Amino acid sequence: MDNKKLYYTISVLLILTMATSAVAMGNRASSDIQVHQAPTELTLGGLFPLSGTLAGGGVERDAAARMAVKEINENTQLLPDTTLKISVKDTATDPSTGSQVASELISDGVVGLIGAASSSVSTAIASGPSLTNKVPQISYSSTSPDLSNKTLYPYFLRVVPPDSIQGLAIANLVDEWNFTSVATLATSDDYGLGGIGVFESEATDLGIDVVSSQRFAQGATDIKAQLQSIVDSDVKQIVLNVIVGDAITVFSQAADLGMTAENGYTWIGTDGPTQGAVFENNTKIQNAMQGMVGTRPNTGSDAVYNSFLDLWETCYGADENTYAGCGDRTPNTYATFAYDAVYTFANAFQKMIDNDEADQISNGTRLLEVLYDTDFTGATGVVKFNENGDRLGVYDVINLVKDQFKVVGTWDTTNGYVETGTIDWDGELVTGQSGAPGFGFYLAVFTLIVTAPAIRRFRKKDL
Repeated sequence: MDNKKLYYTISVLLILTMATSAVAMGNRASSDIQVHQAPTELTLGGLFPLSGTLAGGGVERDAAARMAVKEINENTQLLPDTTLKISVKDTATDPSTGSQVASELISDGVVGLIGAASSSVSTAIASGPSLTNKVPQISYSSTSPDLSNKTLYPYFLRVVPPDSIQGLAIANLVDEWNFTSVATLATSDDYGLGGIGVFESEATDLGIDVVSSQRFAQGATDIKAQLQSIVDSDVKQIVLNVIVGDAITVFSQAADLGMTAENGYTWIGTDGPTQGAVFENNTKIQNAMQGMVGTRPNTGSDAVYNSFLDLWETCYGADENTYAGCGDRTPNTYATFAYDAVYTFANAFQKMIDNDEADQISNGTRLLEVLYDTDFTGATGVVKFNENGDRLGVYDVINLVKDQFKVVGTWDTTNGYVETGTIDWDGELVTGQSGAPGFGFYLAVFTLIVTAPAIRRFRKKDL
């Protein structure tokens, strides 16, 4: 009996010990899962110009970013256990507004910022709320060289190349086309000055004479004095570095002064004015821009790019009310870059989860380090950053003929200018606006000639 009691006691103690160990192991396993599991939800802040001078392209960039979020949430490989969200605010293409809404997004708990569009707005955010709160910011279209300064803007990155490269590209192209003298026209903001300053310096080094250098305030409504100064300089090659809204003003007033290809003028534009949004639904401006040449970052050409265009063309199963501007295969130049900016954050988040750093995603300093190490193929090609947070990309060389900017070549720092098409320096005027008379004109003249004798006989009979 005593042996039975002893056996029973030992058995109970053994069972209790095993149960206690199992509970402890379960708690540790549960604790481990809690540490390493993916966040259920992550929110990005979207900073887009839904109003103001960049609104035309801003609404499409916003749409592309939201498409990326939807696609990621349907992806079983990228953030499969996390719902990605984006909270969008309108920067109104205004630095103070942009800084204010960025602060609101950060207060709401976003872990990263997408945007802004214009360099002046991005600068205000990068030196203000992004820096103060250590929240990484990835722009899809801000190209000012000043933003490469990591001492001033440590949390700023961009998926587009800076204008320090674009200015060099345009100077090389002007030299390639054997233009020995030029005039320059730019706005006096971060974007305008940064790009045109690099161009003028590089052009001078190449022996190109900058005869007239004109500036005006962003958003100005009257720039005829600057345009007249260029006319008076007798130089007919003009390098233009302005955003879309200001380009509309430039070409509207340039048309009034006859500064067009018909009169021997050549406009050479950066990525700002070389967009269809400048002349959309305005034949006067479209005709004034005919023959324009310039650069824009290569928007992509591989399978990922075509996959994005498929989404854009079908409005991702929705309509233009959901995704502004969708329904074709010609999104705004920077729509694909906004799409890739979202994917850049998503890939960094996944990398941190895989490395058992899910709990560090809200640590902006650590997230920034992972973003710098991110390397993937997006719609715009391989996305990775140099030590300045810049994207080193390839530029398309484009030429406006009628209503399309056709690609006539490429330029990069390794290969220089590679010509792939023929430039039409005169472009083609829109029928009915100006230029050679159309068929209707000749029909009217022919009808008048044929009917004139009959009209004269009829009038004589009445008299």
